[in-house]
Amino acid sequence: MKIALISEHASPLAVLGGVDAGGQNVHVDALARHLGLRGHDVCVYTRRDDESLAERVPLAPGVTVVHVPAGPPRPVPKDELLPFMPEFGRWLEQDWRAQGPPDVAHAHFWMSGLATVQAAQAVGVPVAQTFHALGTVKQRHQGADDTSPADRIDLERQLAWQVDRIIATCSDEVAELGAMGAPVHRARVVPCGVDTALFRPGHHPNHAHDDGAHDDRGGGAEDRPARLLVVGRLVPRKGCDTVIRALAEIPDAELAIAGGPDVSRIQDDPEAQRLLEIAREAGVADRVRLLGGIAHEDMPQHYRWADVVLSTPRYEPFGITPLEAAACGRPLVGHAVGGLLDSVIDGLTGRLVEPGDPSALAEVVRELLADPAARARIGAEARRRALQRFDWSIVAAATEQILADVARTPLNGSALPVPHASELPGDWGDVVLGHSWLERHERELRDGLVEVEHAWPLVQSWGEQLARSLPDGGRVLAAGNGGSAAEAQHLTAELVGRFLAERRPLSAISLHAESSSFTAILNDYGGDEVFARQVEAHGRPGDIVILLSTSGTSSNVLHAAKRAHDIGLTVWALTGPAPNPLAAMADSAIAVPAGSTAAIQEVHLVIIHALCAAMDSVLAARSMLEGAPLRRTS
Repeated sequence: MKIALISEHASPLAVLGGVDAGGQNVHVDALARHLGLRGHDVCVYTRRDDESLAERVPLAPGVTVVHVPAGPPRPVPKDELLPFMPEFGRWLEQDWRAQGPPDVAHAHFWMSGLATVQAAQAVGVPVAQTFHALGTVKQRHQGADDTSPADRIDLERQLAWQVDRIIATCSDEVAELGAMGAPVHRARVVPCGVDTALFRPGHHPNHAHDDGAHDDRGGGAEDRPARLLVVGRLVPRKGCDTVIRALAEIPDAELAIAGGPDVSRIQDDPEAQRLLEIAREAGVADRVRLLGGIAHEDMPQHYRWADVVLSTPRYEPFGITPLEAAACGRPLVGHAVGGLLDSVIDGLTGRLVEPGDPSALAEVVRELLADPAARARIGAEARRRALQRFDWSIVAAATEQILADVARTPLNGSALPVPHASELPGDWGDVVLGHSWLERHERELRDGLVEVEHAWPLVQSWGEQLARSLPDGGRVLAAGNGGSAAEAQHLTAELVGRFLAERRPLSAISLHAESSSFTAILNDYGGDEVFARQVEAHGRPGDIVILLSTSGTSSNVLHAAKRAHDIGLTVWALTGPAPNPLAAMADSAIAVPAGSTAAIQEVHLVIIHALCAAMDSVLAARSMLEGAPLRRTS
C-alpha cells in the first residue's frame, strides 16, 4: 500500500525530550519504519520548522519524511499551530495530486486530522485517526493551565465523525471518546509499541553486575544507594514532583530524571528549576540528578542502571516509558491512569498506585527495593509481555491490518452529519451506524479477539495455576450475572466434565446455579451477599475465584471479590473495557475492549475455552511424563 502518515508537530527526525517532542515522535518513527519493512511505500508528512530542511528526506527503506511549508519555518508550540492547518491541508492536497494519492492516510494528533480530512475529502482518500491525547482529558487535569485552542474538544468530536476509523492506543481512550459523543463503533485499539531488540535486559557499561534477568543489588551492591529512574518530558503533568516528594520517604535511594533540554542547558529550564526547588524543600536535593535529554538509542543503558523505574503522570494517553522499562526487564511503579492501566498489569508486570500520593508511592517502592525476588519476577514478566504484545513488529502488523481494511472498505464517515452532543440518544451507536448489526458485531469480535491474542501469556499462566491447584484438591468458584452467569457456568462445566481430553473431574462451583441458597441469601441478606456469602462458605486456602462482569461494576460481584481477598483466596476477573472496579480489585484480570456487551460475552467464552485448553495441555504433558497419556476427545 501507499500510506501517508501525517504528524504535524511530531517529526520522526526531531530530538526527543523537548516540550513538544516525546512519545508521538517515537511512535510515528517506529510505525513508519516497520510499515516500510513490511513492503509499503510510506510518506510521513510533518511541518517544516527549520528553513534549512529539505522538502523530502529519506528515513528508512520505503520511508520518506516530507516537510510541509505551513506557517513560519521555525519551532512553534503545538498549541499555537491550529491557524496553520488549512495551509497544511492545502499543501497536502496539492502534493497528493502531483505525486498520486495514497491508498490510505493515517493522521496522528487532532490537528493533523483536521488537515488530513481537508485534503482527503478533496482527493478521495480514506482516513484513519490516532488522537494520542484528547482535549477532554487535558482540560480535566490541567484546568486553567490548559493552553489548547478553545474549540479543541468540539473539533475533536467532529473529527471523530469525519474519519473512517479511529485507532486508539488504549481502552481508556475509547471510553473517553464514548463519553464525548464520538462514534466508538469506529474505534479499534492498537497499543503503542517498543523496540524489544534495542530495549532489552543487559549490563550497564558502568555497572558490570547489572542484569535485568536477576537482582542487581546482590554481591556487594547493597553498599550503594538504590537507583530510581524517571523518564519523560520536563512538563508538570509528568508528575516528577510526586516522585521527588516520595524520595524523602525512601532512604538510601537516589533519583535520576531523564528528559528535557540538553544537560548543558538544563539549569535554564523553568520546570527543571521548579523540580530542583521541590527537591531542596524536601531535603533530597543531594539525591536528585537531572540528566537532561538523552538520545533514544542511549536510553536502554539508563533503564538497566535502575533498580526501579517510575512513571507518575497526572494523566497519560498511553506512555512509552512503561513499555521501554518492561522491555529492559525492569520493574515499574506507576500511577493508575490512562494508558498505564493497559500497559501495566498490577502485581504481575509492575505496580500501580493512585495518583498524587507520594507516601503511597514511597511505600510500594520501598516494598520492591526490599524484595529482590519480586523485582526479578516482575521484570521477567514485564519483558515477556512486552515481547508478546508490544513489540513493534506486532503493533505495526495490527495497524497495517486496520489501514488495509480502511483502504478496502472505507466508511465514508465524512458524508455523515455530525450531531450535536445533546442530540445523541443513549443508543446512538445503533442509530447512526450505516452497516448491519452483523457487520458491526463482526468488527467488535475481531477487536476483542485481538485482546485474547495479547492476553495469551496471562491465560497460559492461569491455565498452569489451575493445572497445579485443581488436581491437588483445589477448587474454582465462578460467578456472574445474566449472560456472564451463563459463561461462568460454562467454565465450571468444562472443569467438572472435560474439554480437550479425558481426565479426572475437577472441583468447580457456579455460585449462581444453586437456586435455593442463592434465593435464601438474597431474601435474608440482600443482593450484595448472594455471591460473597457462598465464597466465604465454599472457599478454602488456595482456591481460585473467577468473576465475570461486562461492566466490571456489578455490586454483588465486587462484594464477592472483596470477601475472597478477606479470606485469602485468589481472584481472577474477565471484564469489559478497563478501567473498571472489578479489574482493579482482582489479582489479575483480562479486560476486553469490544464495543458491545454481546461481543464482550462472546470473547469471554473464547477466553474460557483458551483457559481450559491451556490447563489441559499442562495436564496432558504431566500425564505423559507419568507414562499415562490422556485420551483426546473428538
